[in-house]
Amino acid sequence: MIATIKNNSLLDFEYELSLILNANGNEIEKAKKCIIFTQDVVIQLNEWLKHHEFESLQDEITFFKEIKPHIMAQYIFYTEILELLTTLPLDKSKKVKHYEKKKDAIHQFYRKHREFIKYIKSQATHLDALYFTRKRHSAIFVDDYKTINQDATVCTSHDYLLAEVIAYELLALHIENYIDHENQSCAVTQNQIQSSLHWTAKKIDLIELIYALYESKVFDNGQAELKEITHVFEKAFQIDLGDNITRSYIDIKNRKSDAVRFLNQLQTALVSKIGSDIN
Repeated sequence: MIATIKNNSLLDFEYELSLILNANGNEIEKAKKCIIFTQDVVIQLNEWLKHHEFESLQDEITFFKEIKPHIMAQYIFYTEILELLTTLPLDKSKKVKHYEKKKDAIHQFYRKHREFIKYIKSQATHLDALYFTRKRHSAIFVDDYKTINQDATVCTSHDYLLAEVIAYELLALHIENYIDHENQSCAVTQNQIQSSLHWTAKKIDLIELIYALYESKVFDNGQAELKEITHVFEKAFQIDLGDNITRSYIDIKNRKSDAVRFLNQLQTALVSKIGSDIN
């Protein structure tokens, strides 16, 4: 896996992570396994970096801007998820406040680093050599490094900060889902869909279908929210997608070929049926 990552590919890493997430177990158990896995990958990468010289400045920038932060972000994200869930109050009325407190902390982080986030979101590159190459005596090092990322031979001034940005964006989406579940705000909780149907294909197939319907704006003239559509499918087909949908969408988006494989399978099956009926 490390060899693949060093060649600027995250495919093996994401595949291994998806195996953990799609295995049996509750969200806390999966978070613990993801932390162990991602920490091990980061440690191996750091050992490699201590003795590695990149062939070009651009290779170094690519690694510290596009590769390592995405790995480190998963470590940060699942550490945050574990802390969030293991400190969740038993009192239902206090759970939303617990989630809202974390949302406030994320917003404070956004405000503190708004200029850097603007730089990343605008896809700017003019400061990349400063932010994403190893400069041992640079005056721009941020002062809140975590222990796993302190050695200046294995990190740059901003690769960890970028990892935090990526992690907190994903965390914010999950918190919204948690709050929505607690408030039971979507219409499906009022209608109480009754069905004996069970979804027996892969969860990621259903998520692919949900995203396609959402992006096609087929519900409520395009006004329906993704989480509301998701809840309807969860209730209708007796399946829980709560801790899978955002992660699985990233997996779908990162597919190198046949990105919408399930939708293509549906089209093939229907076209085949129509063809057989005509003949």
